[in-house]
Amino acid sequence: MESSLKRNSLFLRREFMRALFPVMLSVLGGTVNTLIDSAFVSRRLDADALAAVSLNMPLFLVLCMVGCLFGVGSFVAASRSLGHNDEEKAKAYYHTAFLLSVIVSIFFIAAGLFFSGQVADLLCRDDNLQDMVEDYCKITLLGALPYILVYIPTYFLQLNGRSKAMTVMMAIMIGTDILFDWLMMYVFDMGIAGAAEASVLSTLFATLYGLCILQSRSSIFRFSLRHFRFRQVKNILLFGSSSAFGSLLDVVRMLVLNMIIYAVGGTPALALWAVINSMLELSLAITAGVPRTAAPMLGIYLGGHDNEGVRGLMGLQMQAGIAQSTIFAIIIIVFHQPIGLLFKLEQSVLVPFICLGIAVVLETACSVLGSYYNVAKKVFLSNLVMFMRTFVFELVLAHIMYIKEWLIWLFLPLSMLLTLLVTVLITRLMAAKTKGKEHELSSFLLLDDYLEKNNKVKGFSIMSSNEGICKASEDISLFCTENGMDRKKGMRLGLALEEVMTVMVRKSLEKDDDPVDVRIYSMEETIGVSIMCSGKRYNLFQEAMDSEDDFNMGVQMIEKLSKDCHYTYTLGMNILTVEF
Repeated sequence: MESSLKRNSLFLRREFMRALFPVMLSVLGGTVNTLIDSAFVSRRLDADALAAVSLNMPLFLVLCMVGCLFGVGSFVAASRSLGHNDEEKAKAYYHTAFLLSVIVSIFFIAAGLFFSGQVADLLCRDDNLQDMVEDYCKITLLGALPYILVYIPTYFLQLNGRSKAMTVMMAIMIGTDILFDWLMMYVFDMGIAGAAEASVLSTLFATLYGLCILQSRSSIFRFSLRHFRFRQVKNILLFGSSSAFGSLLDVVRMLVLNMIIYAVGGTPALALWAVINSMLELSLAITAGVPRTAAPMLGIYLGGHDNEGVRGLMGLQMQAGIAQSTIFAIIIIVFHQPIGLLFKLEQSVLVPFICLGIAVVLETACSVLGSYYNVAKKVFLSNLVMFMRTFVFELVLAHIMYIKEWLIWLFLPLSMLLTLLVTVLITRLMAAKTKGKEHELSSFLLLDDYLEKNNKVKGFSIMSSNEGICKASEDISLFCTENGMDRKKGMRLGLALEEVMTVMVRKSLEKDDDPVDVRIYSMEETIGVSIMCSGKRYNLFQEAMDSEDDFNMGVQMIEKLSKDCHYTYTLGMNILTVEF
């Protein structure tokens, strides 16, 4: 008898879209600060000041690199741990990354106190800009703690399913930055130093808010030193290396591109480059926000060997990312003139913005792939994509396009296009090497479909109605008997899971038409069932211990039949995994 139940994208799409815009806003917080500071500097001061902001960008990227190293590394490692139902290890990653961020920040603050002049000399060789660059540099280094630490609450609020708190956190960052920029530059007339201080203070307030939310009773990441594990540092550095490597390349890239663009067009070209960088920072809401939304979900699906879910999630990322980046490109091209006037640029920005718009669309695809390879533990491939995208092709093409000022901006889209083409070629070659083998890898995503080809895994979606749950119970019983379980035991198991699913969805979901994803797999003499539904947190194993309701019998039967039971609540989802 063949089941009629199939996997659909309803649950996956709903959970992805529910998290997408809060995550994009969280990315937008820091990027909008750069845009706001640039706008205030250009309006209040002049093109030289705007150029000084651009020259300080490598220093800001160094702090981003460290923040990404600890933030992204712990975030990906924790999501994979939750995918393996190990909540304690996820907590250890959070606490270890938090303390590492604080320790490293102290060294940057010391550099701000004693070596800001020397750092400014490395960033700028123009005597006319030197003082402004040093002022901005010193304050940026003294504000290293919030700049680095902000990544921790930003990522872990997402993992904790607190999307509203993420939105509030970023609203605080953006709102206070506008307020402080106005106060520092117009009321207190502090010049470029005022813009730097405004950015530091707004990031500090947002970070404190996020950390306070993570201390709430409902959070699984409440701070406690007993969760610190020095042995977790290795995995944090491993999973964070791709993002940190990208930020490090950005530092070198910015230093070299600043020199090239200054040589081509002087201070006016450097001011235009500062505006392009502001637009690029704004586009990070899409190019970084889309893959970051999917990263923890990918960690859960990859941890559970759910290739179908992985493919669905990658498709959703490409659809949402390409659509939004195309809209972004159209907006900046159509409104190129008002944007140029906002920053008081005298030259036309049409050609540079056309190049920028195309580049953003292509960069979105590159970022989605790079993030996926990192979560999938193909870190070398992730770093290679990053290396090609942000370093090799951009610098080579910028040198080639050096002959004319308007032509130089072509390095933006062409570098992204070449990265995509080379990535496709490399992954096809890697997949071709496994062709004909038992564990053959798929092209592009390099997934091992051994379980799917041998009917050892099945995923399907149901609605949270009685009818849907009954059909799921029948499918689970059928799969178990087809994979070697005794028929009577399979029926008992299906009935027990039916009772458990009924209680789980009734307590956590509000409506009968909410989607639920179920996955059954058979690996190494183990049959496992994973049930995922959104809604409020409900640990039925804990509730069964504290309650005398009838559903205790179903839970007791599951615990008696199974060799392992796990419940986790992450990304606003209840995930129940039972292995037999």
